[in-house]
Amino acid sequence: MAIPSWIPPPPLDHDTLRNPPPFEPFPLVQIRSGKAKKSLGNGRIETAIFKAPISGPVAINEDGIVGDEHAYEPHRSRDRALLHYCTSHYDDWAKEIPASEAHFKPGAFGENIFNTEVNEKNLCIGDRLAIGEIIVEVTMPRAPCYKLNHRFEVKDMAKRSQTLFRTGWLYRIIKPGHVAAGDMVCLLERPHPDWTVARVMYYLFIETDNNEMMEEVVEIPQLGEEIKAMFQARLAKGVTEDQNGRMYGGAEDKMDAWYECRVVEKRKETSNVTAFVLETIEDLPDATPVEPGSHVRLKLGGKLVRAYSVTSGTTKRFELGIALDANSRGGSKYLHRQVQVGDVVTAGRITASFPLALDADKHIIIAGGIGITAFLPALAHLRDTKQNFRLHYAVSSEVPFKNPIAALGPNVTIYNSAQGTRMDLKDILSHADNRTHIYTCGPARLMDAVVATAKHFDIPDALVHMEQFTVTTSGDPFTVELKQSKKIIEVDATQTLLDALKAVGMDVNSSCEVGNCGTCKVDVCDGRVEHKGTGLLNEEKCGSMLACVSRGIGRIVLDL
Repeated sequence: MAIPSWIPPPPLDHDTLRNPPPFEPFPLVQIRSGKAKKSLGNGRIETAIFKAPISGPVAINEDGIVGDEHAYEPHRSRDRALLHYCTSHYDDWAKEIPASEAHFKPGAFGENIFNTEVNEKNLCIGDRLAIGEIIVEVTMPRAPCYKLNHRFEVKDMAKRSQTLFRTGWLYRIIKPGHVAAGDMVCLLERPHPDWTVARVMYYLFIETDNNEMMEEVVEIPQLGEEIKAMFQARLAKGVTEDQNGRMYGGAEDKMDAWYECRVVEKRKETSNVTAFVLETIEDLPDATPVEPGSHVRLKLGGKLVRAYSVTSGTTKRFELGIALDANSRGGSKYLHRQVQVGDVVTAGRITASFPLALDADKHIIIAGGIGITAFLPALAHLRDTKQNFRLHYAVSSEVPFKNPIAALGPNVTIYNSAQGTRMDLKDILSHADNRTHIYTCGPARLMDAVVATAKHFDIPDALVHMEQFTVTTSGDPFTVELKQSKKIIEVDATQTLLDALKAVGMDVNSSCEVGNCGTCKVDVCDGRVEHKGTGLLNEEKCGSMLACVSRGIGRIVLDL
């Protein structure tokens, strides 16, 4: 089942984007602000898009919320004092891009304020609104940039948001003062009912060469200077500016968390293990060999996200080995039964999460069943670099990946229960010393036995490494404060944070529930976290956690 790239809908009739009826007063839901930090693009892109709710009354001056920051200097403008977003858009985004549904929640676009009652189609340039003590004036639509692509893990999110008129809009402050959640938002005056925010966006982003309309819109005195200058430049030069730089960034700014990949090979390794070879559709000039202990996340059939070990290849063309799990929650079943050669799937950044110990004199690898996939690149590396290693591999009957295993030569011992051969862990680990590192992946019973045997021989925990398909979620109890809803939750030693949140009525999305997919990510405002699972990138761990497997330490504060 091929997944097509996004196809924009036909443009709306621009005449429908004018003269909206005045809206009724409504209460302000929340006020948010944030600090600029390098939290996108694997920690290389600075942004202040991650904003947290603040309790009122909040001081607002001509520059906006006191203490709210901007990473991009030109955005420090009085025409951009506040960003407002319509939360109804989040429901539409979640339906259209289900694989990123977990990201679509109020505040995600970096807005300072949000509501359902107003949007780009029923607000006009120059509208003056009273919000509590302050008076604001609508100046322009937001011109979305490539950082939205990173924020939502969608390579063309900026393009989508401007094409669909879902960017949010900006205010200048006419009268400073204080604002608090619950203050009423009222329309005071509407001098330009013909020019909704969406109609300006139509000529800014879609019909970009209509000189008559541009000449009309630049005469609006309340229009923000940045947008006015863009229209004036078009009129003067007779050409539309290149918008790709803003929407996609330079080569170093491209959203690389997810790529579209084509399945170029699908082959049976055993009756229930299939190898899939994926090749990125986008050309990657800096393709690099897969590191030992790498995994990749795949988006499969809508919301489904799963992580799999990479068995060989490069960041341009790589191979996965996947067993059909009888208790599959959708991932392996989808790949085995629905995905065919030629289909396109979305793959995440290949990440090394289970690397080899660099200071080891000897490596003992103990694998069971499909657990061998966690070690194939590492084993090839150990062979090629002529290191001292031994693979002990247990199977029930069939042996997958026979060729790469055979290439390891005499360093391999295979135990086949169908043939009556069994692994003797005491014998294997009795030869380990304090310069030997031990690695294991496979059924829980095997890994538990490896850990127990290592303890029997007083092998330090630091020398034993486990790659788990399931994650132990129990641990010390901890307390959770929910910043928005003002609730306090106690998570006991055998309970997951996800279960505790759902028990008090919090609607937290989840999928794999073993820490692989990242669907249940929640924002952490304060406190220390014991991170588990592979569903978060390193740069995400400073402000997020996986509710299904990770645990707080002592007391934590969540943005819920």
